[in-house]
Amino acid sequence: MILLIIVLKYGIMRLIIIVLYTGDLYMRKFVLGLAIALAACNIASAKEYITLESPAGNTIVDENGGWILGPYDNLHVDYMKGSNTFVYGSFYENGQKRYVNLSNIAYLPAGYEYEFDYYYARALTDGGFKLVNSNGTYAINDVVHNYSAINDKLILGQKGDYWYLYDKSNGIQIMNNPIKGGWENIKFYWSAVDKKNLFEIHTADGLIKYVTDEGILLSESEALNLIHTNNYEKSTTGDGTGYGDFSREKFFSRSSSNEYVLFTEIDKKGNTLYGMRTNENTTVIPAVYTSIKHLGKKFDYFIATDKNRKYGIIDSLNKTVVPFEFDSYERLSDRSFVLKNSKGVQIFNAHLGNLYNDGNDSIDTTKPNYVLNKVTTAIKGQRKYVIDTNTGYELFQLPNYDDDITSFYKDLYVYKSNGKYGLMDYEGHIVVEPKFDKVTIDEPLLAAYIKEMESFDK
Repeated sequence: MILLIIVLKYGIMRLIIIVLYTGDLYMRKFVLGLAIALAACNIASAKEYITLESPAGNTIVDENGGWILGPYDNLHVDYMKGSNTFVYGSFYENGQKRYVNLSNIAYLPAGYEYEFDYYYARALTDGGFKLVNSNGTYAINDVVHNYSAINDKLILGQKGDYWYLYDKSNGIQIMNNPIKGGWENIKFYWSAVDKKNLFEIHTADGLIKYVTDEGILLSESEALNLIHTNNYEKSTTGDGTGYGDFSREKFFSRSSSNEYVLFTEIDKKGNTLYGMRTNENTTVIPAVYTSIKHLGKKFDYFIATDKNRKYGIIDSLNKTVVPFEFDSYERLSDRSFVLKNSKGVQIFNAHLGNLYNDGNDSIDTTKPNYVLNKVTTAIKGQRKYVIDTNTGYELFQLPNYDDDITSFYKDLYVYKSNGKYGLMDYEGHIVVEPKFDKVTIDEPLLAAYIKEMESFDK
Protein backbone atom coordinates (compact mmCIF):
# COMPACT_ATOMS: atom_id res chain seq x y z
CA MET A 1 0.00 0.00 0.00
CA ILE A 2 1.37 3.40 -0.95
CA LEU A 3 0.11 6.69 0.46
CA LEU A 4 0.52 9.97 -1.39
CA ILE A 5 -0.28 13.29 0.24
CA ILE A 6 -0.70 16.15 -2.18
CA VAL A 7 -0.65 19.65 -0.77
CA LEU A 8 -1.65 22.48 -3.11
CA LYS A 9 -1.21 26.15 -2.22
CA TYR A 10 -3.68 28.82 -3.35
CA GLY A 11 -2.34 32.17 -2.15
CA ILE A 12 -2.57 31.92 1.61
CA MET A 13 -4.77 28.85 1.40
CA ARG A 14 -3.53 25.29 1.59
CA LEU A 15 -5.04 22.02 0.43
CA ILE A 16 -4.02 18.56 1.63
CA ILE A 17 -5.19 15.69 -0.52
CA ILE A 18 -4.47 12.21 0.77
CA VAL A 19 -4.29 9.59 -1.95
CA LEU A 20 -4.26 5.92 -0.92
CA TYR A 21 -2.89 3.50 -3.51
CA THR A 22 -2.78 -0.25 -3.46
CA GLY A 23 -0.86 -1.52 -6.41
CA ASP A 24 1.22 -4.34 -7.72
CA LEU A 25 4.88 -4.97 -7.02
CA TYR A 26 5.97 -3.17 -10.17
CA MET A 27 4.22 0.03 -9.14
CA ARG A 28 5.66 -0.21 -5.63
CA LYS A 29 9.16 -0.44 -7.08
CA PHE A 30 8.39 2.41 -9.46
CA VAL A 31 7.27 4.79 -6.72
CA LEU A 32 10.20 3.89 -4.48
CA GLY A 33 12.59 4.38 -7.36
CA LEU A 34 10.98 7.69 -8.19
CA ALA A 35 11.41 8.94 -4.63
CA ILE A 36 15.12 8.07 -4.70
CA ALA A 37 15.75 9.39 -8.21
CA LEU A 38 14.11 12.70 -7.44
CA ALA A 39 16.85 13.46 -4.96
CA ALA A 40 19.07 14.43 -7.89
CA CYS A 41 16.69 17.19 -9.00
CA ASN A 42 17.09 20.84 -8.07
CA ILE A 43 15.12 22.29 -5.21
CA ALA A 44 12.51 24.66 -6.58
CA SER A 45 9.94 27.00 -5.14
CA ALA A 46 6.92 24.75 -5.39
CA LYS A 47 3.28 25.62 -5.66
CA GLU A 48 2.38 22.08 -4.67
CA TYR A 49 3.85 19.65 -2.19
CA ILE A 50 3.51 15.97 -2.98
CA THR A 51 4.55 13.43 -0.38
CA LEU A 52 5.39 9.91 -1.53
CA GLU A 53 5.37 7.19 1.10
CA SER A 54 7.59 4.15 0.62
CA PRO A 55 9.49 1.63 2.77
CA ALA A 56 12.51 3.96 2.57
CA GLY A 57 10.51 6.79 4.17
CA ASN A 58 8.46 9.70 2.90
CA THR A 59 9.76 12.04 0.21
CA ILE A 60 8.33 15.45 -0.69
CA VAL A 61 8.48 16.53 -4.33
CA ASP A 62 7.04 19.54 -6.12
CA GLU A 63 4.31 19.56 -8.75
CA ASN A 64 6.93 18.98 -11.46
CA GLY A 65 8.44 16.00 -9.68
CA GLY A 66 11.43 17.98 -8.40
CA TRP A 67 12.89 16.70 -5.13
CA ILE A 68 12.32 18.92 -2.09
CA LEU A 69 12.91 16.83 1.03
CA GLY A 70 13.40 13.24 2.18
CA PRO A 71 13.20 10.38 2.46
CA TYR A 72 12.43 10.67 6.19
CA ASP A 73 10.41 8.64 8.64
CA ASN A 74 6.83 9.92 9.00
CA LEU A 75 7.47 13.06 6.94
CA HIS A 76 4.31 15.15 6.63
CA VAL A 77 3.10 18.75 6.47
CA ASP A 78 2.23 21.08 9.35
CA TYR A 79 0.81 24.58 9.23
CA MET A 80 1.09 27.83 11.09
CA LYS A 81 -1.54 28.58 13.72
CA GLY A 82 -3.75 31.37 12.36
CA SER A 83 -1.74 31.88 9.18
CA ASN A 84 -0.62 29.86 6.17
CA THR A 85 2.22 32.15 5.11
CA PHE A 86 4.68 29.31 5.59
CA VAL A 87 4.36 25.56 5.23
CA TYR A 88 6.37 23.33 7.54
CA GLY A 89 7.28 19.68 7.29
CA SER A 90 7.92 17.44 10.27
CA PHE A 91 9.73 14.11 10.33
CA TYR A 92 11.73 11.78 12.54
CA GLU A 93 15.50 11.46 12.27
CA ASN A 94 17.38 9.09 14.58
CA GLY A 95 14.27 8.89 16.75
CA GLN A 96 14.07 12.67 17.14
CA LYS A 97 11.30 14.81 15.68
CA ARG A 98 12.51 17.62 13.40
CA TYR A 99 10.79 20.53 11.67
CA VAL A 100 11.72 22.29 8.46
CA ASN A 101 10.25 25.33 6.71
CA LEU A 102 9.39 23.94 3.28
CA SER A 103 9.22 27.36 1.64
CA ASN A 104 12.99 27.82 2.00
CA ILE A 105 14.14 24.42 3.33
CA ALA A 106 15.24 25.92 6.62
CA TYR A 107 15.62 23.44 9.49
CA LEU A 108 14.32 24.59 12.86
CA PRO A 109 16.32 23.89 16.05
CA ALA A 110 15.93 20.28 17.16
CA GLY A 111 14.52 19.06 20.45
CA TYR A 112 11.29 21.09 20.51
CA GLU A 113 7.66 20.78 19.65
CA TYR A 114 6.47 23.84 17.73
CA GLU A 115 3.53 26.14 17.35
CA PHE A 116 3.53 28.27 14.21
CA ASP A 117 2.44 31.84 14.65
CA TYR A 118 2.60 34.40 11.83
CA TYR A 119 6.24 34.76 10.74
CA TYR A 120 7.66 32.86 13.67
CA ALA A 121 7.69 29.41 15.17
CA ARG A 122 7.42 28.95 18.92
CA ALA A 123 9.80 26.33 20.26
CA LEU A 124 7.81 25.16 23.27
CA THR A 125 9.41 24.74 26.71
CA ASP A 126 8.07 24.10 30.19
CA GLY A 127 8.20 27.78 31.13
CA GLY A 128 7.14 29.31 27.82
CA PHE A 129 8.86 29.27 24.46
CA LYS A 130 11.85 30.34 22.43
CA LEU A 131 11.07 32.24 19.24
CA VAL A 132 12.41 31.01 15.90
CA ASN A 133 12.49 32.86 12.60
CA SER A 134 11.20 31.29 9.40
CA ASN A 135 14.81 30.78 8.28
CA GLY A 136 15.52 28.57 11.31
CA THR A 137 17.55 31.07 13.36
CA TYR A 138 16.51 32.20 16.81
CA ALA A 139 14.61 35.47 17.04
CA ILE A 140 14.68 35.18 20.84
CA ASN A 141 17.10 32.64 22.31
CA ASP A 142 15.55 32.94 25.77
CA VAL A 143 12.48 31.40 27.31
CA VAL A 144 9.75 34.06 27.14
CA HIS A 145 5.96 34.04 27.34
CA ASN A 146 5.23 36.99 25.03
CA TYR A 147 6.94 38.94 22.27
CA SER A 148 6.53 42.11 20.23
CA ALA A 149 8.52 42.95 17.09
CA ILE A 150 9.87 46.50 16.79
CA ASN A 151 11.31 46.28 13.28
CA ASP A 152 13.09 43.79 11.02
CA LYS A 153 16.08 43.69 13.37
CA LEU A 154 14.71 44.24 16.89
CA ILE A 155 12.19 42.36 18.97
CA LEU A 156 10.98 42.52 22.58
CA GLY A 157 10.55 39.37 24.65
CA GLN A 158 8.72 39.28 27.99
CA LYS A 159 10.01 37.35 31.00
CA GLY A 160 7.82 37.77 34.06
CA ASP A 161 6.86 41.43 34.49
CA TYR A 162 9.70 42.79 32.40
CA TRP A 163 10.58 43.06 28.72
CA TYR A 164 14.01 42.60 27.17
CA LEU A 165 15.41 43.68 23.84
CA TYR A 166 16.79 41.08 21.38
CA ASP A 167 18.53 41.02 18.02
CA LYS A 168 15.97 39.21 15.89
CA SER A 169 18.57 37.91 13.43
CA ASN A 170 20.34 35.75 16.03
CA GLY A 171 18.17 35.81 19.19
CA ILE A 172 20.88 37.43 21.33
CA GLN A 173 19.86 39.90 24.04
CA ILE A 174 21.11 43.38 23.13
CA MET A 175 21.13 44.79 26.65
CA ASN A 176 20.65 43.23 30.06
CA ASN A 177 18.54 46.07 31.41
CA PRO A 178 14.85 45.17 31.88
CA ILE A 179 12.10 47.38 30.43
CA LYS A 180 8.93 47.97 32.42
CA GLY A 181 5.82 47.99 30.25
CA GLY A 182 7.59 47.37 26.96
CA TRP A 183 6.54 49.80 24.23
CA GLU A 184 5.32 52.49 26.60
CA ASN A 185 8.89 53.12 27.73
CA ILE A 186 10.42 53.34 24.23
CA LYS A 187 10.60 56.71 22.49
CA PHE A 188 11.30 57.08 18.80
CA TYR A 189 13.50 59.39 16.80
CA TRP A 190 13.15 59.48 13.03
CA SER A 191 15.65 60.89 10.51
CA ALA A 192 14.44 62.01 7.09
CA VAL A 193 18.11 62.01 6.08
CA ASP A 194 18.97 58.47 7.17
CA LYS A 195 15.44 57.09 6.71
CA LYS A 196 15.99 55.29 9.99
CA ASN A 197 14.79 55.17 13.57
CA LEU A 198 16.72 55.68 16.75
CA PHE A 199 15.21 54.22 19.91
CA GLU A 200 15.43 55.89 23.32
CA ILE A 201 14.71 53.19 25.88
CA HIS A 202 13.86 53.97 29.50
CA THR A 203 14.79 50.91 31.55
CA ALA A 204 13.26 49.65 34.77
CA ASP A 205 16.49 50.42 36.67
CA GLY A 206 16.27 54.13 35.84
CA LEU A 207 18.68 54.29 32.88
CA ILE A 208 18.28 55.63 29.36
CA LYS A 209 19.66 53.49 26.54
CA TYR A 210 19.92 54.31 22.85
CA VAL A 211 19.67 51.64 20.16
CA THR A 212 19.83 52.08 16.39
CA ASP A 213 17.59 50.42 13.79
CA GLU A 214 20.36 47.86 13.29
CA GLY A 215 20.45 46.95 16.98
CA ILE A 216 23.67 48.83 17.85
CA LEU A 217 23.81 50.05 21.43
CA LEU A 218 25.07 53.67 21.53
CA SER A 219 26.41 55.76 24.34
CA GLU A 220 24.49 58.92 25.24
CA SER A 221 27.08 61.14 23.53
CA GLU A 222 27.04 59.00 20.37
CA ALA A 223 23.26 59.11 20.26
CA LEU A 224 23.04 62.90 20.77
CA ASN A 225 25.65 63.50 18.09
CA LEU A 226 23.69 61.27 15.66
CA ILE A 227 20.45 63.10 16.47
CA HIS A 228 21.98 66.55 15.86
CA THR A 229 24.06 65.58 12.82
CA ASN A 230 21.31 63.79 10.85
CA ASN A 231 18.30 65.79 11.99
CA TYR A 232 16.59 63.09 14.04
CA GLU A 233 13.23 64.27 15.32
CA LYS A 234 11.16 62.76 18.11
CA SER A 235 8.19 60.78 16.81
CA THR A 236 5.14 59.44 18.61
CA THR A 237 5.24 55.99 17.05
CA GLY A 238 8.39 55.70 15.03
CA ASP A 239 8.64 54.10 11.63
CA GLY A 240 9.12 50.54 12.77
CA THR A 241 6.90 47.65 11.77
CA GLY A 242 5.53 47.04 15.27
CA TYR A 243 3.44 44.03 16.18
CA GLY A 244 0.40 43.88 15.59
CA ASP A 245 -10.47 32.15 -1.54
CA PHE A 246 -13.68 30.00 -0.80
CA SER A 247 -14.97 33.51 -1.17
CA ARG A 248 -17.95 34.06 1.05
CA GLU A 249 -21.17 33.39 -0.67
CA LYS A 250 -24.81 33.80 0.18
CA PHE A 251 -26.35 30.62 1.52
CA PHE A 252 -30.00 29.74 1.71
CA SER A 253 -31.55 27.51 4.32
CA ARG A 254 -32.85 24.10 3.33
CA SER A 255 -35.24 24.05 6.28
CA SER A 256 -38.95 24.69 5.86
CA SER A 257 -40.21 28.24 6.17
CA ASN A 258 -42.17 29.66 9.08
CA GLU A 259 -43.02 32.84 7.17
CA TYR A 260 -46.06 31.22 5.64
CA VAL A 261 -48.68 29.02 7.29
CA LEU A 262 -50.38 26.14 5.50
CA PHE A 263 -54.18 26.03 5.71
CA THR A 264 -56.86 23.77 4.24
CA GLU A 265 -60.40 23.97 2.92
CA ILE A 266 -62.82 21.26 1.89
CA ASP A 267 -64.45 21.66 -1.54
CA LYS A 268 -67.99 20.57 -2.50
CA LYS A 269 -66.77 17.10 -3.43
CA GLY A 270 -65.12 16.58 -0.05
CA ASN A 271 -61.58 17.03 -1.33
CA THR A 272 -59.01 18.69 0.89
CA LEU A 273 -57.36 21.65 -0.80
CA TYR A 274 -54.37 23.63 0.41
CA GLY A 275 -53.32 27.27 0.43
CA MET A 276 -50.91 29.61 2.25
CA ARG A 277 -51.39 32.43 4.75
CA THR A 278 -48.92 34.81 6.33
CA ASN A 279 -48.21 34.67 10.03
CA GLU A 280 -50.63 37.60 10.31
CA ASN A 281 -53.39 35.35 8.88
CA THR A 282 -53.53 37.12 5.50
CA THR A 283 -54.29 34.72 2.66
CA VAL A 284 -51.52 34.75 0.07
CA ILE A 285 -52.32 31.61 -1.92
CA PRO A 286 -55.97 30.48 -2.01
CA ALA A 287 -56.81 26.89 -1.10
CA VAL A 288 -57.09 25.54 -4.65
CA TYR A 289 -54.14 23.10 -4.75
CA THR A 290 -53.97 19.44 -3.80
CA SER A 291 -50.59 20.13 -2.14
CA ILE A 292 -48.40 23.17 -1.64
CA LYS A 293 -45.04 23.91 0.00
CA HIS A 294 -42.97 27.05 0.36
CA LEU A 295 -39.56 26.57 -1.30
CA GLY A 296 -37.60 28.40 1.38
CA LYS A 297 -37.40 31.28 3.82
CA LYS A 298 -35.71 33.66 1.38
CA PHE A 299 -37.81 32.71 -1.65
CA ASP A 300 -41.21 33.91 -2.84
CA TYR A 301 -42.02 30.66 -4.65
CA PHE A 302 -44.15 27.62 -3.84
CA ILE A 303 -44.19 24.09 -5.28
CA ALA A 304 -47.78 22.93 -5.70
CA THR A 305 -49.87 20.23 -7.39
CA ASP A 306 -53.07 20.85 -9.31
CA LYS A 307 -56.18 18.66 -9.55
CA ASN A 308 -54.32 16.34 -11.95
CA ARG A 309 -51.55 15.82 -9.33
CA LYS A 310 -49.02 17.54 -11.56
CA TYR A 311 -46.32 19.71 -10.04
CA GLY A 312 -45.74 23.35 -10.92
CA ILE A 313 -44.35 26.45 -9.26
CA ILE A 314 -46.26 29.60 -8.32
CA ASP A 315 -45.15 32.86 -6.76
CA SER A 316 -46.58 34.76 -3.75
CA LEU A 317 -49.14 36.44 -6.03
CA ASN A 318 -50.44 33.02 -7.11
CA LYS A 319 -48.98 33.51 -10.57
CA THR A 320 -47.84 30.34 -12.34
CA VAL A 321 -44.10 30.53 -12.88
CA VAL A 322 -43.54 26.91 -13.95
CA PRO A 323 -46.42 25.11 -15.69
CA PHE A 324 -48.16 22.22 -13.91
CA GLU A 325 -46.76 19.45 -16.09
CA PHE A 326 -44.19 17.68 -13.90
CA ASP A 327 -44.49 14.33 -12.13
CA SER A 328 -42.04 14.93 -9.25
CA TYR A 329 -39.61 17.37 -7.72
CA GLU A 330 -36.50 17.18 -5.50
CA ARG A 331 -34.33 19.74 -3.85
CA LEU A 332 -30.92 19.93 -5.53
CA SER A 333 -28.86 22.74 -4.03
CA ASP A 334 -29.64 25.29 -1.36
CA ARG A 335 -31.49 27.33 -3.97
CA SER A 336 -32.34 25.00 -6.85
CA PHE A 337 -34.85 22.20 -7.46
CA VAL A 338 -35.14 19.38 -9.97
CA LEU A 339 -38.49 18.96 -11.77
CA LYS A 340 -39.06 15.73 -13.69
CA ASN A 341 -41.53 14.44 -16.27
CA SER A 342 -41.47 12.06 -19.23
CA LYS A 343 -39.50 14.58 -21.29
CA GLY A 344 -36.60 14.70 -18.82
CA VAL A 345 -35.49 16.90 -15.93
CA GLN A 346 -35.19 20.64 -15.51
CA ILE A 347 -33.67 22.87 -12.85
CA PHE A 348 -35.57 25.71 -11.19
CA ASN A 349 -33.47 28.34 -9.37
CA ALA A 350 -35.63 29.80 -6.58
CA HIS A 351 -33.20 32.65 -5.96
CA LEU A 352 -33.35 33.88 -9.56
CA GLY A 353 -36.83 32.60 -10.35
CA ASN A 354 -35.59 30.92 -13.55
CA LEU A 355 -36.36 27.52 -15.06
CA TYR A 356 -33.45 25.98 -16.97
CA ASN A 357 -34.05 23.34 -19.62
CA ASP A 358 -30.97 21.54 -20.87
CA GLY A 359 -32.68 18.36 -21.95
CA ASN A 360 -31.08 16.08 -19.34
CA ASP A 361 -32.44 12.60 -18.79
CA SER A 362 -31.50 12.58 -15.09
CA ILE A 363 -29.63 14.64 -12.50
CA ASP A 364 -27.82 13.18 -9.49
CA THR A 365 -29.31 14.56 -6.26
CA THR A 366 -27.59 12.10 -3.89
CA LYS A 367 -24.22 13.79 -3.39
CA PRO A 368 -23.27 15.52 -0.10
CA ASN A 369 -24.93 18.89 0.43
CA TYR A 370 -21.71 20.88 0.14
CA VAL A 371 -21.06 19.30 -3.26
CA LEU A 372 -24.64 19.79 -4.45
CA ASN A 373 -24.42 23.45 -3.60
CA LYS A 374 -21.93 23.77 -6.44
CA VAL A 375 -21.99 20.89 -8.88
CA THR A 376 -23.39 17.49 -9.68
CA THR A 377 -23.59 15.13 -12.65
CA ALA A 378 -26.31 14.79 -15.26
CA ILE A 379 -26.98 12.16 -17.90
CA LYS A 380 -28.01 13.00 -21.43
CA GLY A 381 -28.32 10.01 -23.75
CA GLN A 382 -25.23 7.90 -23.30
CA ARG A 383 -23.11 10.74 -21.95
CA LYS A 384 -22.50 12.07 -18.45
CA TYR A 385 -21.73 15.70 -17.71
CA VAL A 386 -20.63 17.73 -14.72
CA ILE A 387 -23.11 20.59 -14.35
CA ASP A 388 -23.61 23.72 -12.29
CA THR A 389 -26.44 22.85 -9.90
CA ASN A 390 -27.88 26.34 -9.85
CA THR A 391 -28.16 26.89 -13.61
CA GLY A 392 -27.84 23.44 -15.14
CA TYR A 393 -24.92 24.75 -17.20
CA GLU A 394 -22.73 21.95 -18.57
CA LEU A 395 -19.18 22.42 -17.34
CA PHE A 396 -17.67 19.46 -19.19
CA GLN A 397 -18.30 15.87 -20.26
CA LEU A 398 -16.83 13.02 -18.21
CA PRO A 399 -14.67 10.57 -20.18
CA ASN A 400 -16.90 7.57 -19.46
CA TYR A 401 -20.59 7.06 -18.75
CA ASP A 402 -19.93 5.40 -15.38
CA ASP A 403 -17.44 8.05 -14.20
CA ASP A 404 -18.29 10.42 -11.37
CA ILE A 405 -17.03 13.33 -9.27
CA THR A 406 -17.34 12.85 -5.52
CA SER A 407 -15.88 15.99 -3.95
CA PHE A 408 -14.15 19.23 -4.84
CA TYR A 409 -11.87 21.96 -3.58
CA LYS A 410 -11.04 25.20 -5.34
CA ASP A 411 -9.96 24.19 -8.85
CA LEU A 412 -9.98 20.44 -8.31
CA TYR A 413 -12.52 17.62 -8.34
CA VAL A 414 -12.08 14.18 -6.86
CA TYR A 415 -12.62 12.03 -9.93
CA LYS A 416 -13.87 8.41 -9.82
CA SER A 417 -13.53 5.94 -12.69
CA ASN A 418 -13.80 2.14 -12.61
CA GLY A 419 -13.86 2.15 -8.83
CA LYS A 420 -10.59 4.11 -8.56
CA TYR A 421 -9.96 7.76 -7.70
CA GLY A 422 -7.87 10.58 -9.10
CA LEU A 423 -8.00 14.36 -9.55
CA MET A 424 -9.57 16.46 -12.28
CA ASP A 425 -9.50 20.23 -12.83
CA TYR A 426 -12.54 22.44 -13.45
CA GLU A 427 -12.20 22.13 -17.20
CA GLY A 428 -12.36 18.35 -17.11
CA HIS A 429 -8.64 17.69 -17.57
CA ILE A 430 -7.27 14.76 -15.58
CA VAL A 431 -4.57 16.00 -13.16
CA VAL A 432 -3.98 12.69 -11.38
CA GLU A 433 -5.01 9.47 -13.12
CA PRO A 434 -7.75 7.51 -11.31
CA LYS A 435 -5.52 4.70 -10.01
CA PHE A 436 -5.97 5.14 -6.28
CA ASP A 437 -8.16 3.55 -3.67
CA LYS A 438 -9.05 6.73 -1.84
CA VAL A 439 -8.71 10.48 -2.06
CA THR A 440 -9.50 12.49 1.05
CA ILE A 441 -9.40 16.27 1.18
CA ASP A 442 -8.33 17.53 4.60
CA GLU A 443 -8.38 21.33 4.53
CA PRO A 444 -9.56 23.67 7.33
CA LEU A 445 -11.21 26.12 4.94
CA LEU A 446 -13.16 23.35 3.28
CA ALA A 447 -14.21 21.99 6.68
CA ALA A 448 -15.44 25.45 7.68
CA TYR A 449 -17.30 25.74 4.38
CA ILE A 450 -19.01 22.38 4.90
CA LYS A 451 -19.90 23.28 8.49
CA GLU A 452 -21.44 26.58 7.42
CA MET A 453 -23.29 24.90 4.57
CA GLU A 454 -24.72 22.29 6.91
CA SER A 455 -25.79 24.96 9.41
CA PHE A 456 -28.35 26.16 6.90
CA ASP A 457 -30.04 22.76 6.94
CA LYS A 458 -31.04 23.04 10.59
